[in-house]
Amino acid sequence: MTNKQISDIFVQIADILEIKGENIFRVRAYRQAAANILTYARQASDICREDPELLLLVPGIGKDLKEKIVEMVTTGKLKKLDELSKEFSPGFLELLNLSGLGPKTLKKLKDELGIADINDLKKACEEGKIASLAGMGEKTEEKLLEAIEYHKKTEGRMLFQEAYSLSGDVLAYLKRSGYFKKLEAAGSLRRGKETVGDIDILAVSSESQKAMQFFTLYPGIRNVISKGKKKTSIALENGVQIDLRMIEDKCFGSALVYFTGSQAHNIKLRKIAKKDGKKVSEYGVFRINPGSGKGTAIAYRTEEDVYKSLGMAWIPPELREDSGEVETALEGKLPGSLIKLTDIKGDLHVHTNETDGRNTIEEMALAAKNKGYEYIAITDHSKLVAVAKGMDETRLLKHIDRIRDADNRIKGIKILVGVEVDILKNGELDFSDSFLKELDIVIAAVHSNFSMDINTQTDRILRALDNKFVNILAHPSGRLITKRSPLELDMDTVFRRAKENGVILEVNTHGERVDLSDVNSRRAAGIGVKLAINTDSHGVEQLDQMMFGVISARRGWIKREDVVNTLPLPRMLAILRKKG
Repeated sequence: MTNKQISDIFVQIADILEIKGENIFRVRAYRQAAANILTYARQASDICREDPELLLLVPGIGKDLKEKIVEMVTTGKLKKLDELSKEFSPGFLELLNLSGLGPKTLKKLKDELGIADINDLKKACEEGKIASLAGMGEKTEEKLLEAIEYHKKTEGRMLFQEAYSLSGDVLAYLKRSGYFKKLEAAGSLRRGKETVGDIDILAVSSESQKAMQFFTLYPGIRNVISKGKKKTSIALENGVQIDLRMIEDKCFGSALVYFTGSQAHNIKLRKIAKKDGKKVSEYGVFRINPGSGKGTAIAYRTEEDVYKSLGMAWIPPELREDSGEVETALEGKLPGSLIKLTDIKGDLHVHTNETDGRNTIEEMALAAKNKGYEYIAITDHSKLVAVAKGMDETRLLKHIDRIRDADNRIKGIKILVGVEVDILKNGELDFSDSFLKELDIVIAAVHSNFSMDINTQTDRILRALDNKFVNILAHPSGRLITKRSPLELDMDTVFRRAKENGVILEVNTHGERVDLSDVNSRRAAGIGVKLAINTDSHGVEQLDQMMFGVISARRGWIKREDVVNTLPLPRMLAILRKKG
């Protein structure tokens, strides 16, 4: 179990306690423990293997919480959470996943309207009962209905980041057995889709019976769905299904192609094969004898062999969605080199403890330096975001001095002075130009007024893009993948104005964002807009989330030359300085 999973469980307990009206200090203790374990430098599972008592060194973790962490690491679940969850009707706590619905509001809905699940909430909204509650109203009802609809689209799926972490744990567990010659995740996870349903793992083993048995003993398992020589499926306590398939070593390449591509991609491959008298399956590519109808295997060992036998170059897994990649491959025009994590030379959007970050300027800079970056931009919030301790003008000027001082003291990395400035309702910025001109980089962002109509919202963004000091538009659509739908925007108009004004659009990897999406990244780059892949880190550990932005960008067919923070410092600064 990862620190993120432990942190999520503590957050769930804090939410439940708040709904129950428990002592606020207990609630805060769980929330603080969740934040501290999430950002701790070592994985709790590693600490438990070494000496569980060392968990007491984590700030906010006392004897009781230490024992709970040990229980989670050992069993994959927590009895305390199970006990608390049983106090509520099935589906009630799921409501916490809806955008704009926190523990306090949920408690109010439960106490005053008897809301028990998402269907109750939808019915109450449709009947106008929410609007009648004090402190709510018709707009609240509208937003809740939108949140319900958006949530249903991703129900039963988990974020790619969560699936990636979970699959990593499972693969590490399986490798420890010594029964496997090859192991690789496939399916939508290997394609890097932003949400993932089941996790598919392909394996080669000379001891398949022992390997399958070992798999069924994975910690945190709820039940074995099915067990066989070629495929075993398990369900975890959190409801995630994991399928392990045994593959013949010689067919591993063709199986990877078959079990990685989307259904539409695979159908396209089969059609191409059929036209050429061939057949494609998980066992390989076969040339069919017209007379006997029997097939002779011509490709199966590697993915490259499979695609080559169909007249095309190997297609990167992230592209296998039937979005033009097959036709492009047949023409020999696939992107020569999609962006890679090793191409990234800096992070242009991070926060410190001056606002809502957890680390100092120096700590963020040194962590970036340790990653081999040439530069990092400190971009704390402007004053509108009070909940994030946003800076007013006086604090901003002092912050600028501290960043400049750190840049002078810390060698081996350039620390850029920046800000994430809010775009106000009318499109103006939260700081005047006289302050913005003092900065190396200005990132404009929307953090409020999400429900404006498409014309008003688009005009608002366009006005911000017209400011000569704005370098980057942060998380442009404002979406949260499973919680909040995108802003109503004329994206093509936004893309064109960004190109005209030399404004960079961001692929932001913080939390549930991954925004721009893969589709919008491809559209933007297609008309010549430059991108920046940033983590929006609020702690040093989040700098590692850069990989998720890179994967999303690869799904959008993005190349290194499309992304400004792949450039060496002098060239990247030259782009920033063309503004203002």
